[in-house]
Amino acid sequence: MTRIGFMSDLHLDSNQFGDFEQQTLRHLLKEEGIDHLHIAGDLSNDLAKISLPFLETLKQEIPLSFNLGNHDMLGLSEQEISNYDFQVQQFGQTKLVSFSGWYDYSFVPEKSKEEHLRTKTNFWFDRRLERQLDDPSITAQILQELEKLLATLDGPIIVALHFVPHQDFLYDHPYFQRFNAFLGSQAFHQLFVKYRVKEVVFGHLHHRHQSRVIEGVRYHMRPLGYIREWELTRNFFNDFPQYKIPQMYRLHKRYNAVKDLAEFRDYKKKHLAAELRDALTVIEVQ
Repeated sequence: MTRIGFMSDLHLDSNQFGDFEQQTLRHLLKEEGIDHLHIAGDLSNDLAKISLPFLETLKQEIPLSFNLGNHDMLGLSEQEISNYDFQVQQFGQTKLVSFSGWYDYSFVPEKSKEEHLRTKTNFWFDRRLERQLDDPSITAQILQELEKLLATLDGPIIVALHFVPHQDFLYDHPYFQRFNAFLGSQAFHQLFVKYRVKEVVFGHLHHRHQSRVIEGVRYHMRPLGYIREWELTRNFFNDFPQYKIPQMYRLHKRYNAVKDLAEFRDYKKKHLAAELRDALTVIEVQ
């Protein structure tokens, strides 16, 4: 029996992942008996200077692999991005297929391509990336490569990708629904069903969901996300209500108000392991 651990959206730079955080993660993986760790994208905004050194250090403790997320692509060429896609690893009879994925605006079909591009240019991180094709074309190309690969594989298949492959996991708040266009594509799910993919792990949208089966595919979505979004940060304000601010719905503001407090630093140290455990998916394979 092999225990494969999956995480995503560590955002090492934004979350100021230092020695204590890395030590806590290593201890957790050992405690959980993880034999192999796969990180499904968004390690940091600097693959070469932050993510790869982090992975090299962690690799001394545990075998691991990863696929890119959109933040990892910052500063990379199209060829460098493609080099990390469609890795296949075998664990007994089970194959783990990993790739980044992308989006084609199909989750928000009521808006035009021009409207989506304006929203992306004004608000979305990916405006900083230098992709060679437009978004629907990138996604179509990835889907073509994915189908070609899946058609060659037999036995149980686990897929790890960064982007969202099913509409059940989108933003539901009216303000954020326009950003669903940049989350993924339902076409990934259709391929997973067609080729009887057993399990799919993904992140990108920083919401954690209970695993669920949709048309025979079990989906796992438990990204770590930014510290301002963490459960421990929310719980801190419940346990220390004197630090609540008038605009508690502004996650960045409320986090900035407490991040340097001794009480918050101690609270984070006490609860970090539980936060990381909540963002860990474990799949056992024969």
